[in-house]
Amino acid sequence: MATIADDLSRRWPTRRNAKFTRFALGLVAAQTVLDPHDRAKARAEMSAALRAFAENPRANDIAGQVEPTADAVDPLVDNPAIIAAAKLFLPRLIRTIGRRSLGSAKRWHADIPEAEGASALDALVHLSRRARAEPEALTAWLTSAFLADVRESHPVMARSEPGSTCSCENLTAKKHVHNWVVLLDNLDQQGGFDFLDDIVAARERHIRQHNEHDPLLLVGTSGRWNHEWEMHWYAPWKSITSKPDEVRIVPRCRDAGYWRTDPEAEKPLGHFHPVLLERLEIEETAGLIGRSQYFGEAQLAQRATDGLPKAVQAVADLLPEGDLHEGRRDTLAPEEPTPEAWQQRLTELGVSEQLHDVDLSEFVHAAPFATAPWLVPSESTSLVPLPQAGRILTELRSALWVIAPDRDGGTEDHTLLHPWIARTLLFALHARGEGDSYERQFTALLDDPHTRRDLARTTYCRLALGRFSEVVDTLHTKFDEIPHQKWVDLLALVTSAPDNKPLHRDNAELYAELVEQDVAEGPAERGRVRNVLARLVAAHWLLANPLAGPDEERKEIVKQSFHELAPLSRRPDVAALYEAARRADQQF
Repeated sequence: MATIADDLSRRWPTRRNAKFTRFALGLVAAQTVLDPHDRAKARAEMSAALRAFAENPRANDIAGQVEPTADAVDPLVDNPAIIAAAKLFLPRLIRTIGRRSLGSAKRWHADIPEAEGASALDALVHLSRRARAEPEALTAWLTSAFLADVRESHPVMARSEPGSTCSCENLTAKKHVHNWVVLLDNLDQQGGFDFLDDIVAARERHIRQHNEHDPLLLVGTSGRWNHEWEMHWYAPWKSITSKPDEVRIVPRCRDAGYWRTDPEAEKPLGHFHPVLLERLEIEETAGLIGRSQYFGEAQLAQRATDGLPKAVQAVADLLPEGDLHEGRRDTLAPEEPTPEAWQQRLTELGVSEQLHDVDLSEFVHAAPFATAPWLVPSESTSLVPLPQAGRILTELRSALWVIAPDRDGGTEDHTLLHPWIARTLLFALHARGEGDSYERQFTALLDDPHTRRDLARTTYCRLALGRFSEVVDTLHTKFDEIPHQKWVDLLALVTSAPDNKPLHRDNAELYAELVEQDVAEGPAERGRVRNVLARLVAAHWLLANPLAGPDEERKEIVKQSFHELAPLSRRPDVAALYEAARRADQQF
């Protein structure tokens, strides 16, 4: 609050300053040490502190006295935050306020219910003593004072600037109704959400007493989900098929109608209106890496990072100077692809900081369970060898690395982990070796009873383990059995599975090997659908790797295969196959 008050009270050339007199007076009173036993002496000490604050003819003199005074009382004050705030902000707030009468500010402190009807001086003595014994009372007191100053200063600060381009209708009436906006960052850090709760509590108290709102709009960022928001909002990682009217899905920023003045726009539920920040668009990603958006480098960076700025910056240093080799799989790999090198990338992205109390080595070990598109249902019981899996999955969700996809598909509870994190984890696991831990972990996931009951999950794990012909068998069987849109969704989910193929082998080589594998292991009698499906699954799987370079040849195979399957279908809904061919251009 002291930081915001100081920031909002900066000098403006075309208007009077905002003055946080009540808040500054509260800070003065709170950091004044009073006699705990003698009431008359305590009143005299408080009166002296207020005179020094109000009557000094030069604001700079009293401002200069704050730090030594605060140092002197530091050992006597229970709450060190008050001393820190007094040292840092009181001098600047006093200079902003200057010499002035404190009558209205004193009366405000005397009029609040916590003062219990005492006179102004007795109220400040009472509040100071109570605040020393009850830190929560101090917070409530100063928060209410802060918001009272906001309400008083806002009309002056909200006047239109000369020559302003604002189109507010009230400009003609010389009135401005805009909110006073405060931008906050990292609300999930120490004290962030507590601060919002304190502001909300102070607002509710004032509204109950005066039915009056303050004009402060707080806009903040958070790297973690606050579970208290779930009273009105679905968590972003939850796939929703039906929702009650009183609970909404968190919108992306550009879709948040609450920011518009449209009277038909959605009004917020509760005190908080969360929105998802937009990822970078391809043009912005290209600008960060210094390449053209029409070239493969920008497209690779966009797919690998999903537009996360910090990941884009990491990718920019990995891209080669010349043109990308078609279908190359090791473009973004470290020079020495050791487990430590892969893990370092997660550290640089800040994953360790956001996943509270999760060891990065344990995180890598649980990679198959964390990166599968359903993040392991809570009813799974066969994960005993990984006791940290539940905690890791909970942290991934809370840290907002996981979201529900924009469209349904494949299996229940379909979720998406950020691609740069997901593939880096899996590469780190594969690089370990350690007795085929990649294979062992995916086998454990495949053998989970819940996985076995879900066709998509089973097929996904089989493909991750390289059992290619079994996957083609499944997709061949289901091709005419289920609606084609569901079949396309199933194909997309299954082929998002990772692989443990060597990174130095490019897509063309692996594609030929996979098709030959299906010829060798598949049925002796092969129809045209089977042949097309083998090519489609192999190409789709290789293209789905977000860290692989552009591959126009495999993309054409995918588009052609969908077009070939349409006339071979026994179902009437082949439009989904043509649409999948069209979307391949955007997807890959």
